[in-house]
Amino acid sequence: MRLAWWLTAAALLVLAPPVRAQDDEPSKLSFRVVVDGVDHEPASITGTRMTVLLSALTLQGQRLDLTDPKSIKTYLGTSVLKAPYSLGTFGATDNALAIVIVVQATLDYQEVLPVITEALGSTLLGALDDKTTQLAVLPYGEAVGTGKLMTLKAGRAKVTQLAHDGTAGEPALLETVERALLILKKAKTEPEGRGLRKMILVIGDGRDRAGDRERVTRLGERAGKDGVRIHSFAFSPTDQRRPLLLLGELSKRSLGTFRWLQRGQGADSWGPKFAHLTDEIDKQYVLTYYLGPDEDPAGKKLTVVTIGRTEGTSNEVKVPSALCNREACAGYCVSDRCVVPQAPEDRGVLGWVLLIGGIVVGALVVLGVIGYVITNRSQRIPLPPGVLPPSKPPAGKSLPPPPVVMAPAVAPHLMFVTGPRAGQRMPLRHGFMIGKAPNCDLVIEDGYTSTNHAQIGMDGAGNCKLFDQGSTNGTFINGVRVTEATLEHGISIRIGSTELRFLAQ
Repeated sequence: MRLAWWLTAAALLVLAPPVRAQDDEPSKLSFRVVVDGVDHEPASITGTRMTVLLSALTLQGQRLDLTDPKSIKTYLGTSVLKAPYSLGTFGATDNALAIVIVVQATLDYQEVLPVITEALGSTLLGALDDKTTQLAVLPYGEAVGTGKLMTLKAGRAKVTQLAHDGTAGEPALLETVERALLILKKAKTEPEGRGLRKMILVIGDGRDRAGDRERVTRLGERAGKDGVRIHSFAFSPTDQRRPLLLLGELSKRSLGTFRWLQRGQGADSWGPKFAHLTDEIDKQYVLTYYLGPDEDPAGKKLTVVTIGRTEGTSNEVKVPSALCNREACAGYCVSDRCVVPQAPEDRGVLGWVLLIGGIVVGALVVLGVIGYVITNRSQRIPLPPGVLPPSKPPAGKSLPPPPVVMAPAVAPHLMFVTGPRAGQRMPLRHGFMIGKAPNCDLVIEDGYTSTNHAQIGMDGAGNCKLFDQGSTNGTFINGVRVTEATLEHGISIRIGSTELRFLAQ
């Protein structure tokens, strides 16, 4: 009983964040908040864009709900960051993931290995993205495990082949974890420069032939310094619980998680544990802050504090300089490419004559187009506010009846941020359609835009909502793919290769 109490205490210490001296309530120790990484790059709409990967979990490994903006405070040094931000998830980004699975394969694990491989394949590995995930599998016994990073498909096949090695002596756990760190140190992304999240999943009973506690501490701290989280699944087929504390120490020092599977709980207990880890990976919070040109967070220590019922403080992470694909950029970063706006050319007399002549001709054309549009619009029956055109409503959505409110004084606009029309604005209306079809309000022909790609609905007060119309390449709000989203002043909209900014007035 005393050892079981120590194991529970170890799990609390591993999963709990630092708390203030006056926080002595037991509930304060039932969750953890960890900043996994910070990215910082030049942005087109504001000065820079800063992305924070944030894990917030309960003791049992379940994700905390931080969707309320009041539940998060981010500090740069000792000052609260007041810049606007959007909240997304890791699975919705194109960031890469590298995982090394270190699994015990001694004779003791003979019976439980088939259960582990089945739960791993069906729950965790079955949910990860094949295109962005790299996997290495290192089974270990008395010999040190070997392997290398491979595709997720090849890694799944190797997991199904796991079998005990017939050894019954003290296993080489720490040496295999060290080899996993070396493998992750060499991990690369395609294309190079994409964000990469690294982790080690250790499944074992905690026994190690070295028995060096200081080595355990150094190894865990080394992993944390390299940005590698060690997540432990502790299980002892012989019910020897004291060695399990070694796995708790590794996870604690690396800011990973510790999960204890008690003997006798049955094969069904592995699935929910792997499901919690799957959520921890795929649904990790991604905070994207939009900083003004006068705000420079580079070099400052960033800390995230959760408040309310789940009060806790994360680890400190130094904010890097604003780079695009790890290189300096004099313009702004779009999809890991540095875009530098062209400087205005010095026109001579002939250039000014041609420019003025072009403006006159353009004005005549615009007047002709306006006359044509007014003539055609006079023949169209206007739709009531709050009702989308019947061409293609959002899939599975039924819109509410139109509200009875006054029309807005100033119509919202879309401003072009990239491309030859950069700086131009287009006023919005209810049912505003974007796509490559000629009858769309905004026609984009870049090879990436669907026929009817997205539509904007507007109520009588000028509040706008964007609906993706089942497009092939998706619609992105502040870098996060959405099916529908309420539009707020200043947010970024990307459709195909065109980046727009929504202006409420």
